[in-house]
Formats: sequence, C-alpha cells, structure tokens
Amino acid sequence: MAETWVDQGGYLSNTKLSKKFVFSSQPLEKFRQFTDIKSALGKHEGESVNWMRVADLGTFGGRLTETNTMHESTQAKSWGTLTMYEEGNSIPFTQKVTTLSKFELEKIITGGLKDDKAKCLDGLVEREFNQTKLRYVGTATGGYVLTTNGTATATNTSILNTYHVRKMILELKKRNVPGYGKLGGDYVMICSHEAMEGLTGALESIYQYSDRGLKKLLEGEMGRYYGVRFVEDGFASRFTYSSTARTATAKSWTGTKSLDAYLFGGETVKEAIAIPEEIRVKEKSDYGRSHGLAWYFLGGFKIYWDTAANSRIIKWDSA
Repeated sequence: MAETWVDQGGYLSNTKLSKKFVFSSQPLEKFRQFTDIKSALGKHEGESVNWMRVADLGTFGGRLTETNTMHESTQAKSWGTLTMYEEGNSIPFTQKVTTLSKFELEKIITGGLKDDKAKCLDGLVEREFNQTKLRYVGTATGGYVLTTNGTATATNTSILNTYHVRKMILELKKRNVPGYGKLGGDYVMICSHEAMEGLTGALESIYQYSDRGLKKLLEGEMGRYYGVRFVEDGFASRFTYSSTARTATAKSWTGTKSLDAYLFGGETVKEAIAIPEEIRVKEKSDYGRSHGLAWYFLGGFKIYWDTAANSRIIKWDSA
C-alpha cells in the first residue's frame, strides 16, 4: 500500500510516519504520560483553553431540625486557562547528501527528531509540575521542612529515603489528594537518577522475596513502595528546559546528595492539543536540491491547581 501524503499549504505530512514517530517517542516522555488531555480541539477553536476547577463545599452539612429549612452552603468554582503554542524543530539536508550517503539518512534524522520532541514536550510538562506550591526539603535523614509558597527555603542535606517518601505521602493525604486515576489509588513519584539512587536498595529488598512480582504499568517504572509507584527520569527532572531560549540547563544542588523528584496524585497538568505532534517534510526548493524534515506540535500545558490549598503535587527540593 502506498504512503499517504497530505498537502497542507507549505509542507507535506506523512500520516503513517507520524504515527510511528509518536508511538516510538512516547517511552521517552516520563512527565507527559501523567497529563490530563483535553480532547483534541482541532483548528479554529482559539489559542486559549479553559476548564472549570471545583473546590470542596464551604461549610459542612449537619443535623437538621424538623421545623427549620435545609442547611445551605457554597462551592467555590474557578477557571483554569492555558495557552497553546507552536513547538518544533527541523533538520535541513541536501539532495547531494541523500544521493551519495551510504546510510539511511531519513531514518537517522527521524531518530534525532524523535528524541528532541520527547525532551522538549516533557520539559514543558515538568516546568508546569514545578509550579506546585508544596516544597519538601530533607534537612536530615529523619527530618524535613515543608513550605507552601512555591519556594524551598532550606538546603537539602539528605538522600531521598523511605522516611521522606512516607512523610511526603502524609502531606498529600492530609490534603485529601486522591491517587492517580488508572492506578487503583496509588500515588506516583517521578525521580531523577540522583533521587532514585537513594531508593533503589530499598525497592530491591522489597521485591527480592516477591513470588508474583510487580506488574509495571508506567513508562520508566522502577517499583512500588507504600502505595507509590516510582518512575525514573533522565532529562526533565535533571535539566531546566526553556522553549523560548531553546536551552536545557543542568540542575545542581549544594552537597549533591540528591536532585529533583515529584510526588503526586490525581489532576496534575492539563494538556490541550490543536495539532498532535507529527513529522513534516519540507517542500523541496532550489530545483529539488534543498530537503528537510521537522517535528511540529500545536498545543499547550498548564498545572491544574496552582494554589497551596488544592495542590496535587509535592516537590522534593532544595534551596
């Protein structure tokens, strides 16, 4: 069956190649797998997307008196808003290179674009996770400080261990944060390599005597402990990505005992899609001598709750 090419005014989109491209790059996206995707909006819907956020009732219900009217309360509602942007990157090449190369050039380029797309979009999602107001700092192997204004004020001097995981879980439970949907009530923790290192031994000791083992459901999942599924990440939790500057700056902590990690339950980051990521082929120019391939995405991401009272994410952090 022949390939299907779609002409969309200035570029060619290969539908079959794009689907394969998206599928093969998904395992690289550790943060994006936890977004709440608003149904694909398509074109001509505007660049802003709104969704309603509903808080708990303002006052509790209670006992009724027969001759009195029913108790009344209020339920605060607010609107979340995200803006969709174009994201993408391309690699130009010439007809001469294509003709004379001993290698399958387009396959090599597509692999590079796949890696770049995954890093860029996952980096954008991590930047929204980072907007959480809850910051947990390990001041000792058995002590911590929690801030609720989005800024860590103390230096983290501990590895991420089971004590800190349990205390972070407790902070979410005290706020009635539900488990992540599809996981039967489990929370999730995305850990940088450095943060995960402190937990690897504990997870191994838990599972070395397990007869049935653990069915891993998530990309990058390393194990489960105390109702938390752990996912190891090698990019977005370790580098600060900037879409506008097109840079990824390595993160570092004083003392280098650990690095970023995020524990969370349901309702993390909202994602809106106008045009899903796809491979685009540059229309040939200069009499067929100038070629190119690109990845393209039109959409956006926004943290679901950006207030301390309703935060669903707690960050393992350091000043």
